Amino acid sequence: MSRPRRRALPEATVTIDEMTTVAATPGGTAGYTVEELARKVGMSARNIRAHQARRLLPPPVRRGRVALYDDSHVRRLDAILALQRQGFNLVSIEAMLGARSGDEVPDRLTAMLQRLATDRPALAHALTRHGVIGRSADGTVRTVRPRPLRAALELHRVRMGTVPALQTLSEVLDSLRPVADELVAAVTARMLALAPEVAHGGSRSSWSDLDRETLMLTQGVVGLLTEAFRLAVENQAEAHVAELLENHLDTGLCLEDSSVIDNG
Repeated sequence: MSRPRRRALPEATVTIDEMTTVAATPGGTAGYTVEELARKVGMSARNIRAHQARRLLPPPVRRGRVALYDDSHVRRLDAILALQRQGFNLVSIEAMLGARSGDEVPDRLTAMLQRLATDRPALAHALTRHGVIGRSADGTVRTVRPRPLRAALELHRVRMGTVPALQTLSEVLDSLRPVADELVAAVTARMLALAPEVAHGGSRSSWSDLDRETLMLTQGVVGLLTEAFRLAVENQAEAHVAELLENHLDTGLCLEDSSVIDNG
């Protein structure tokens, strides 16, 4: 089966607000099957169904046994493709298009993020690319992934300011991204090799079943890698952090041999 040919997309940079506005635009008359929609936007039918499973794309209208899509689905998929061309991953796109909702956060944190977007737009953009923060339809910056954000802000306990802490988080995520790509591919391939039944389940009767199993496998890989990486870091961090901190201390300060001089 030949792959659908991609339509040419505009070269102009698409902003977060423009994508949110596009996604919210009401659609026209329903009239595309998933195969027709795939040909129209230049995306495989499987990817369209995967976007539905991730709630990036609204469900189609059911007419009997036929699922029909409209022009709002075309605009939504165009928005997703445009953001992917700009380098955003699906987690970031979920955040920007409002498919992933963040935890409730205190007003002071929301105000801090708003100031960050104004004063440090490049840093805010980097955190958006990684899906840590996002932007609501009204332009308000919001938390999407609170755990890494809170971990960075907790560094105030060691007298690290907000901007350096968030800059560190951004740089760590930049460094981990290619590593994560390799690990996810390698671990998933190894799991499928060790347990072939995962890939050849006999209970699938529809695309919805396949989408659900794909999401469950994804969650399993994420959980395994998250806990394994956490354990590996915990096993190594204490000794390395202590050594680096000691190397950065003033060479004239000797903690072990220091003594109290009594001038009395």
